[in-house]
Amino acid sequence: MNINQQLDKIWSQDYIKSLPSEIQRGYCFSENVEKKTFLITGFNPSFRIGEPLGNTSFALDFFDNSHDNYFSPIKKMLFDKEANIDIRGEAAYADLFYFREQDQNFLQKQILPAANGIRFVAEQLALTQHIIENIIQPKVIVVKNKESWAYWGKLYEQFGWVWMGYKFEFIQNMECGELFRITGLIDSNERISQDITETNLKGTFVLFSQHINQYTAKEKRPTAKQLFSIGLWAQAEKMTRDYGI
Repeated sequence: MNINQQLDKIWSQDYIKSLPSEIQRGYCFSENVEKKTFLITGFNPSFRIGEPLGNTSFALDFFDNSHDNYFSPIKKMLFDKEANIDIRGEAAYADLFYFREQDQNFLQKQILPAANGIRFVAEQLALTQHIIENIIQPKVIVVKNKESWAYWGKLYEQFGWVWMGYKFEFIQNMECGELFRITGLIDSNERISQDITETNLKGTFVLFSQHINQYTAKEKRPTAKQLFSIGLWAQAEKMTRDYGI
């Protein structure tokens, strides 16, 4: 899958001109090319003062110890030196959307109400779903932004919002979030990827957390110990299914 090519198709369509001018900054995506056990998802890449306009991508280096207000807290979730737990090499990062904007309310307040706004959101989200389903195929996902919850299908029973349309089974509440297991896909013609009829993520654990940054209380942040343990749980369940135990 050529992610850059797919995003070029979206950004080159005529309807893009009808969207807020900030969309013309271009897109940014995380370069994911292989399966990973753990996936951390954000909402959209920020546009920081002084950054050049245009399309770009990045390969996130979880082993890089340089400080970044956004990515440093994520890296801390994957490495615990004292406990000798290091899952950095097994982790991937992906945003749900690719437009570059700092304001977290930009999509809800400016894109969705715009003409063709829902189409723009759905086309990006469909691409993300195919990347997760066909490339990363994670066993544990951390959804680290509460605004993202609806786009997974988590709020379907409450509000009827489908989007990617995953079905979930509740496992337990944790201090750092709510833990669920993907059991399949919602039976709805409103799912944005109708070509995906069977999910590769069945059995994948999803930890829905709040937005995590340098100010998030320590107990609200998922830890390497927690994610490692959930990963072992997911692996044990997969082996049970595969061997029909």
